[in-house]
Amino acid sequence: MAFFRIHKTSNYTVMCNHHLQDTNLSLKAIGLLSKMLSLPNKWDFSLKGLVAICKEGEDAIRSALKELEDNKYLKRIRYNDPITHQFRYEYNIYEMPYTVFQYMENRHADNQSQLNNNELNNDKIDKTNHQITEELIKRKFISKDDLDIYKYNNLFENVLIEYDYMDVVVCCNYILSKWKKNNGLDENDDKIENKFAYFRASLLNNLNRNNIEIDWLNDDTSLD
Repeated sequence: MAFFRIHKTSNYTVMCNHHLQDTNLSLKAIGLLSKMLSLPNKWDFSLKGLVAICKEGEDAIRSALKELEDNKYLKRIRYNDPITHQFRYEYNIYEMPYTVFQYMENRHADNQSQLNNNELNNDKIDKTNHQITEELIKRKFISKDDLDIYKYNNLFENVLIEYDYMDVVVCCNYILSKWKKNNGLDENDDKIENKFAYFRASLLNNLNRNNIEIDWLNDDTSLD
C-alpha cells in the first residue's frame, strides 16, 4: 500500500477554480493559465517571456495562448505605441471567461437597480423571474413557459442566502456549458427526464464541494 504526504509551504497562489474545472480546456492551457495567474501583474507576459520560464517551446506556448484566447480567458488588444509608432499588443488575462465577468457585472448593476426600486416601492410585489432564471431562458436551457420556472426562482433565492452571487453564476455557467456540450444528455449519455432535478443536483453538488451541510438544501418542500 502506498502513502502520499503533501508538503506545503507558505508561498501560495490564490486563484479561481473555474479554469481548472473547465472541460473545454486542455491540460496544457490550464497549466499555462495557472502559471500566468501566479505571476505578478507587471511581469513580461510576451511569448518570449513565457517561453523563458516554461519547458515547452514557442509553438506549444503559442498554441496554448490561442486556446485560451478562443475560450475567452485571454483578450488581445492591438494599439499603436505613441512613442515607437509601432503596433503592440496588450494582453488581458482572466480567471474565468470574460463573458462571465461581463454577465456578473451586468447582473450586479441590475441587482443594485432592483434594490433601489424596492426601497421606493415596498408595497409592490415583484412577480418577475429571478435574473439567473432569465439567463437560463436566454441560453435555451428552459423555455419561458416552463411550468417549473417558479422552482428555479425559489432555488436561486435560497442558494443566494448561503452562497456568493459570483459562485452561483460560475456554477450555473459550468452546468450550462456541460449540458450544451453533451447535447442535453446527462453524464451517462442518458436523456434527462427531470431537467429541474438534474439542474438543482448539479448546482448544489458544485456549490457543496466542501461538504457544507445546509438543512433546507435537503428539504424538497422548500422548493415547492
